[in-house]
Amino acid sequence: MDIKKLDFKSIYFDLYELNTGIYAAISAEKLPSSNAGFFDLGNHLIIFDTIMDPYATEDLIKASKLFTKKDPSFLINSHYHWDHLFGNRKFPIEIPIISCSETLSMYNKNFEDTLKRFRGIATQELKRIKEEVEKETNSDKILEMNNDIKTYNEILEPNFKLRSPDFIINDSIIIEGTENKVQIIYIGDAHTPGDMIAYFEKEKIVFMGDLLFEETDPNWATTSDPAPVPANPQRLCDTLINYMEKDIDIYIPGHGKISSKKILQENVEFFEKHFINK
Repeated sequence: MDIKKLDFKSIYFDLYELNTGIYAAISAEKLPSSNAGFFDLGNHLIIFDTIMDPYATEDLIKASKLFTKKDPSFLINSHYHWDHLFGNRKFPIEIPIISCSETLSMYNKNFEDTLKRFRGIATQELKRIKEEVEKETNSDKILEMNNDIKTYNEILEPNFKLRSPDFIINDSIIIEGTENKVQIIYIGDAHTPGDMIAYFEKEKIVFMGDLLFEETDPNWATTSDPAPVPANPQRLCDTLINYMEKDIDIYIPGHGKISSKKILQENVEFFEKHFINK
């Protein structure tokens, strides 16, 4: 695997060029921070997922423009969880957002409850973070905490709103540019009721979204937070096995480091043990 770490400074992620025009933003933290990517197809620049912290998404957009010399053509949300679409609002309205119908439906269904949950902890979190800023000496940490303060203050604004997807696809598609092509594959009911992945067959690279985690935690089986609990554990495992059997070298998980087939096998064993054969 000829993976190149790029010289791009972000407090939120490390940036890698996986192959010509295929980039992965790998979070500096495993959870709850998420991974994303951007793909230069020649005449199109595609962003795949945003990142939980909106300022991380600003860095993602900045990196995509810096290394491709292009503005984004459109954004794809792999699924509806906020840590993958919270940064949607950082994209101007003229850049369309694409998802499957289940992602849009689940976004609309869960938005108010999720926003209420964040607003419920915002005051306490603001107090905690402001106290920590006073003691912190690391400039990157101070910047990150001040950005968190801005984000919670935005969430508390009465008219706060995320950008929802604009266009819906209900099947797999191939986006072919002048220099490269990517398959956006509709998985459907797996990690969530509607998941999509990005597959570069020739380059042997796949962006799995949250169908894949570099690390798993048995506590997910008993947590009250439904996010790590798969909507369809069997289809999730079947999908992992399917892509484990393909000629792929590089797997980008939704969370954690760049992964190999070994990580897919560990995920299959984990979900079978805790969610299928429990």
